[in-house]
Order: sequence, then C-alpha cells, then structure tokens
Amino acid sequence: MTDSKQKRKFLDRLTSFVENKVAPPLVSVSQVRYLTALQDAFINLMPLMIIGATATLILNLAGLFGETGINIPALANGISAVVEPCRPWLLQLVFISINLLALWVSMLNGYYLGTFYHKKDHNVSPIVSGVVGLASFLCFIDWAKLSENFDWPNYVLGSPSMFGAIFISIGAVELYRFLIGKKITIKMPDSVPPMIANAFTALIPVTIVFVIASIIGMGIPDFDFLSVLNNVFAKLVIGGSSFIAQLLGFFLDRLLWFVGLHGSNIVSSIMNPIWTQEITENINAYANGQSIPYMFTEQWINFYVRCSVFPVALLCVRSKVKRFKVLGKMALPGTIFNIAEPVMYGLPIVLNPLMFIPWVIGFTVLFVFDGILAALGLTPPIVAMVVWTMPVPIASFIGSGFNLLAPVISILNFVLIYLIFLPFFRIYEKQELAREQEELSAEAKEASL
Repeated sequence: MTDSKQKRKFLDRLTSFVENKVAPPLVSVSQVRYLTALQDAFINLMPLMIIGATATLILNLAGLFGETGINIPALANGISAVVEPCRPWLLQLVFISINLLALWVSMLNGYYLGTFYHKKDHNVSPIVSGVVGLASFLCFIDWAKLSENFDWPNYVLGSPSMFGAIFISIGAVELYRFLIGKKITIKMPDSVPPMIANAFTALIPVTIVFVIASIIGMGIPDFDFLSVLNNVFAKLVIGGSSFIAQLLGFFLDRLLWFVGLHGSNIVSSIMNPIWTQEITENINAYANGQSIPYMFTEQWINFYVRCSVFPVALLCVRSKVKRFKVLGKMALPGTIFNIAEPVMYGLPIVLNPLMFIPWVIGFTVLFVFDGILAALGLTPPIVAMVVWTMPVPIASFIGSGFNLLAPVISILNFVLIYLIFLPFFRIYEKQELAREQEELSAEAKEASL
C-alpha cells in the first residue's frame, strides 16, 4: 500500500471517529437557539468585518517595510504617501466595523433570536427584537463618559464588550417575548392596519424592557455591568513568564475568542507589562551577545503558536460549499497578514461547537508541542519586535535575528493547524452541503408550483 493510500485510510478513520463519536454531541449543542442566532449574526457581519479588516491591513501596510519590518524605507515612505491622505476615511471604516462590533452583534443577535420566536408567536417581531437587543445594550453605556473620552467607546462598543452585548440582548429579547406571550400588550381593533397594530403591541413590553435595562445599566450607584464583566474575564489571566502561566493565558485567549470576545486584547491587558519586560531584556541580551533570558514572549506565541488562520482560510478555498469557498477567497489575502476576523465570524469559528476542539484544544496542544521544541533547543527565541501584520514566516525569521530555523517551525505549525482543523472542517462542510441541497430542492419545488 502506498504512503498516500495509508494517509488517506488514516484520515478516513480519523474523520469517521470525529463524525460518529465527537460531532453528534457538538451538533446537538449547536442546535440551541441562542447559538443558532449568534451564528447567523456573525455570518451576516462577515461583509462588515472584511471591510474593517481590509482597512486595518492597508493602514498598517507601510509598517511591513519600516524599520521594525523588512526595512525598505523608500517603499515604506511610498506606501505612506498613498495611505496617509486616505487615513481619515480608512479609520472610519475600522471604527464602524471592528470598533462597533458589540453594538452590531447586540442588534443582529436580537433580530435572529426574535426570528426564532416569531415562528412560534407571530406577535414577536424580529425587527422589534433587534431594536430591543441594541437599545438595551446601549442602556448600559455611560454617554457622558462616552463623549469625554474618545478611546473609551472603542473599548465598550467593540469586541471586549461582546459577551456583555450578547448576554444583554438575549435577556432583553427573552423578557420582550415573555411579556408578549403573557399578553401584556395594547390590543388594537382588527380594523387597524397590521403595521400600526404591531407597533402598539410592542409598546408596553419594549417600555418595560428599556426601563429595566436602564435601571440595571445606570440606575445602581457605582455599578458598571460591562466593566464588571470585562474585569471578571481579565482577572482570569494569571501573569507570569513561565511556560505554565503563558499556556494558561493562551488557553484563555482561545477560549475567549471562541465565545466572541477578543481574547488577545483581554489577555494582553494583564500580560503586556510582563511581555514588554521580556522582549526588552531579550533585545538587550542579543545586542550584547549574551544568552537570551526569555523564551515564552508574546512574539514567540504570535510567530510560532498563534500564527494565523491562513490554513483555515485555505480549507475554505478548497471547500465544495459555495459560502465557504467565497469566504476563503475573500479572507485568504488578509489571513496572510494575520487578520483573522473574517474567518472567525464568517465561517464561523466563534460559538461553533464543531470548531471548539480544533480552536481551543488543538491550539493548546500546539502550544505544548512548540514548548517541547523550545525545551529541546529547536525553537529560536525572539529577539526583536516585528509589526503584527507581517506574514508569520517572515516575522519569525526577522524576529529571531534571521535564524533560518524560525520560519521552518512557523511553516510546520501552519501544516499542523491545517491537519488539526481538517477532520472537523469536513464534518461542518458535509452539514453545509446537505443544507445547500435542501435549499436547492425547496427552490426547485417552489418554482414548479
């Protein structure tokens, strides 16, 4: 038997195991209405995320060729000359997309959860549910503080508040549909047009929801729900430079990303002082020809473990599912430069039970694998800071002081990520293909009538 046939047989066995043993409980979880609504919300946010991610890439493009990058000043200056006049409107694209992500999720999550309940009770309006989710989230915003500090809304309305936005929108829609179900509404005569009647039907429930949200959000002295929630997640991260501490931080990074929070930002809010000290001492030691004191720096994690979702985008490009293929083609260029949001929210990986094992467990195992390589002296330590949008193999090569082994390990990790995701992606792909076929059959049936 040839090597290719052996590999195929092993892959078939692995896929069969995942499909028959691992996937069923995860699929059952994925059918929970809250996860279904969130997945629909993230999928429909994909165009907005691609716009924001592309704008971010363009804004940081000159840095790839600056002093901390490939160091081609002429090219960096030329790019800057083109990009700088466009900076105001490019920043605006980033702000309305990535920096307002929690806001959009609160609205879309409310809408799709309302769509679910509308099928059971036509008085529950998806549009009203979306407005209820959005407005209830905004009830937790200190608008005076928002106007005083421009940086603050980027935090409170963006991905760090994603979990709060999801939680609030679910609670608001649940209360709204509960009140509708209990007939705590204004009943209009049958002669009133449906559009007007629906508005009055929603009046009392929506008012009650907004009043309760406002009281919880701003009516309790010295209580900031969003800050408390974000601080709870931030305090889960244990600072330190040891392998165990860094592994725990990385695991939480993956876990927080999975539930829709920007795990990297939350973890770095605690770890940044340690990481900055580590890389500074590494740079000084390298410059003085001394042994490098720290291995597990932020850059080590970025260039060897976290890498990029490029392998997942490549799986999408090769997929038979039309949606996956289009997503892959659109997201692939960005993933080369470490922009993950289109894949995270477009596939999605976020809150997708089938992606939990490869994203959280798989990446954690990869961290341990790279830690073993480091203990064996095979992983070069990072001795330079490199701009984050630089392609990982180049970044690891430059960051390691031009050690040729660094990009080899980065590419090896790309291959491992591809293989880790492959069986789970195939299950997800099979489900989507069945879904596409059902939609095509329904369309054909409708056309024949």
